[in-house]
This record gives sequence, structure tokens and C-alpha cells, in this order.
Amino acid sequence: MRILFTADLHLLRATREGILKKVRDWISLLRPDGLVIAGDIASASQASDALREIRRSIPDQPIAVCLGNHDFWLHEDARNECRGLSTVIDRYWVPAAEATGITLLDRKNFQIGTLTIVGGYGHYDLGFALPGLAYRGLAVNEEDYVRGYPYPDSPLRWRDFELMPGPLHPRTVAFEQVQSVTARIRAVGDSPLIVVLHTPPFEELLGIPVSASLPEGSPPSQYAFFRAYLGNRAMGDALRNLKEKLLAVVCGHTHRAAGPARVHDMIGINIGSDYGHPEAAVYSCKTMTMERVPNV
Repeated sequence: MRILFTADLHLLRATREGILKKVRDWISLLRPDGLVIAGDIASASQASDALREIRRSIPDQPIAVCLGNHDFWLHEDARNECRGLSTVIDRYWVPAAEATGITLLDRKNFQIGTLTIVGGYGHYDLGFALPGLAYRGLAVNEEDYVRGYPYPDSPLRWRDFELMPGPLHPRTVAFEQVQSVTARIRAVGDSPLIVVLHTPPFEELLGIPVSASLPEGSPPSQYAFFRAYLGNRAMGDALRNLKEKLLAVVCGHTHRAAGPARVHDMIGINIGSDYGHPEAAVYSCKTMTMERVPNV
């Protein structure tokens, strides 16, 4: 049995058909037993259209998805009505998943053959922030990260704070994600288990080393600020405590490929899709290996 994994499809109108064609090509070439998408599918208001298009493109395959940060984006009026991520999931994504027969990993596990896929969004707990980061001679502090920009007139903005439900602290949301994912892991019996998250739980899966964010002897790139929002370090701590149950961890979010490689005694891979350029990997249950899918 083989499972196809992808992430960060970002089904925008301009690129949707090309992206779905590539997914169909993977299915035709590889004949996997199921497809799993690790988040960032479409904005919340587009949930029904996006999942319907995915199902129309892949009518006969079991499909599971977890959500990503972009999947919680809402216009202001709707955001004011949704005070937390759970409300967005229940209002937009649960009906869309039920209507298309797609498993929503943020709500339940995906059983395929003898393998169980457990997943969820993950969020970011600021745990991968660069220590000592400063702009204009001023150290970046937690208030800057919670606000979403490093200094008042900065052109750099982490847009989630303008588009996702709030105003919970990122660590609060991240901790809730850790609790829900680990509870679903513990609910699995002796089945082989793969965890699928949108945000990386381990630094090795960011795909962006510290040296690339903060070159020695040079002023920091403005994009070094974004490193705080790339993953959930607390999720990684929790998964290490459960590593005897895990075969692999799959993630996306950073749009940078990492792995497959052994990470904390399990296979780790960041799919590395970018806007309009989806990537994928296949896990073989027979050989217990993860391999990237070549461009087709």
C-alpha cells in the first residue's frame, strides 16, 4: 500500500486547474491507495468549492486533509462572527468535508488499510524565533511577534493577525493544537501511525537554516522575523514523547523542502510546495520508506 502526500496547494482561481491537473497526473502515474493534503487549500469561504474541485478531480480515491493557516482566513464580517479556529472548522470545513467524503484530520483520524493518519493544523508557538534578532538597533520582543510586525512603520506584516479569528495569543492556539493532535494519537491502538501537520514541529523540517535567516556579519534580513511563525516547537516536544508510536511526520507551510530524513527516530519530511508549484511524496507501507515524487 502507498499513500501520496502533498501540501500547500493554494487553490487560487488563476492556478487551480494547473495544480489539480498535476495532482491528477500523480494519481495516474503512481496509483496510490490514498491522498493526504497537509493544509493551505483555500480560504475558509472557499472551502466547499475547493474540496468539491479536489473530489471532482480525484473521484475514486480516499482523501484526507488537515487545515493550514490560510484555510482560516476570513473577511472582516465573518471573522467577527468566528471567535476561534473551532468555529471556522465547524462552520466552513466540516460541511465541505462531509459533502465530498473527504476526511478532515482536524476532527478525526484517517484509517487506510492497516495505517492510521493522525493530523491537524499545528499553528505556531513562536518557538522558532531567532534569539537576539534586532532591527534599527531595537531588539524584537514578544509584543512585536504578537502584533505581527517588527517595528511600527515596517512594510513587513504577518497577515494571519489581520485575517484569522482572534485575538488569542499564538501560544494559546498552538497549545490547543498540541492537545488535540496528541489526544488523537493516543486514541490509536497498535496501528502503524503517520502524523500530518501543516506547520513543522521540528527545526530540521523548517527548510530554512538559521544561517540563511541571520548571515554572519550582516544585518538580518527582514524575513528573519517570519521564522517565529514557521512552526510549533511544543508540538515537536510532544511528538518526541510519543515517537515509539510514529512512523513518520509530514508537514508543509514554509514552502521550503526538507527531508525525507531520520528526525528523532522517525521519518520527517516538509513537502516544500510553493504557490503554483505543488510537490509531493509517497510513503510505501511495504518498505516503510518515504520518497519524493519527481516532477512530471
